[in-house]
Amino acid sequence: MENPYKRKKDPEASKQLILNTAAEIGATADWHQVTFQAIADKTGLSKGGIIHHFRNKEELLEELVRQSLVELTDWIVEEKKSLGNDIAPIAFLRFVIKKSTDLSYRRTMKVILQAALVNEQYKKMWHEWFTEHIAGGSIENMDINSQIIMLVADGFWFADNLNLYNISESNKEQIVNKLLQLN
Repeated sequence: MENPYKRKKDPEASKQLILNTAAEIGATADWHQVTFQAIADKTGLSKGGIIHHFRNKEELLEELVRQSLVELTDWIVEEKKSLGNDIAPIAFLRFVIKKSTDLSYRRTMKVILQAALVNEQYKKMWHEWFTEHIAGGSIENMDINSQIIMLVADGFWFADNLNLYNISESNKEQIVNKLLQLN
């Protein structure tokens, strides 16, 4: 007879729960406050269960950044399709502005930002992703208008993730419309 109290195992769901909880803790505090104990307390999983999926915090952060970049790639591809063009810096800018009100996106991007600021490995991952998906292989070879758009998008991205300014949605759209005139 099967034990009715035995927990059903779903390793992928547990792994995703761990990643989501780590992002949530890291975004509301800072990455140094993300501990296996804090994740266990918030999820109800055991520390041993967390260690089963991630040997250490660095492995957890690496997976979170990797997974976030995959998700970001999917979003950018969709944004380029919706624009009807292949101008990645504009797609990135529109994506950053559209997603600025999405708490899940902001939480994940804040963790990536923190990771990139304190660890060269994550800064390199971000640079490689950006070069491939936004700059088309080389930031130096982008035309000046695309570089301007890229820098404005970065400014929005940093400002949103650091909660620096409170720019209205209508002002953001006006900025995008002005930048679209560059192309």
